[in-house]
Amino acid sequence: MKYHEILTLLSENMYPECWVNSRDNEGLDTYTLRENIGVSIVELPEEEESKVSNEFTERFMNESAYLRHYSLKYNGSTVKNILLFLVDGGRAFIPSPKLIDRNYIHDDDLIISVIIDRLAFDSRYESEDTTRYLDRAKLSYQKSILN
Repeated sequence: MKYHEILTLLSENMYPECWVNSRDNEGLDTYTLRENIGVSIVELPEEEESKVSNEFTERFMNESAYLRHYSLKYNGSTVKNILLFLVDGGRAFIPSPKLIDRNYIHDDDLIISVIIDRLAFDSRYESEDTTRYLDRAKLSYQKSILN
């Protein structure tokens, strides 16, 4: 499977009901796509000092933010690693821009972060989606990806 095919599959399956969640002994989540069990998103162990503060994370009422690492896998092989900010005191996941002086989020990072945010906060995603947090952080992204 090619990378763009995986992204298409992810963009077509961005809602919690499309995924199965399992948690390992260390409390780390693995989300497996129901439509293709070869596709998974795996939470990676936290770094000891994961608390962060930067121009994107400080735009929320609660300025507490933490780094979280995830890995997109296909048939057990890592396809992409993604760095997310858990912002607003743990209320939402937003992707980290590639360069700190730019605020654009690439499509693949956007898709994966929206999936993780919706899975982590599945009771919230219908009324207050990830896009509201991205907008509050003043991050730019291709809005048509999420429609």
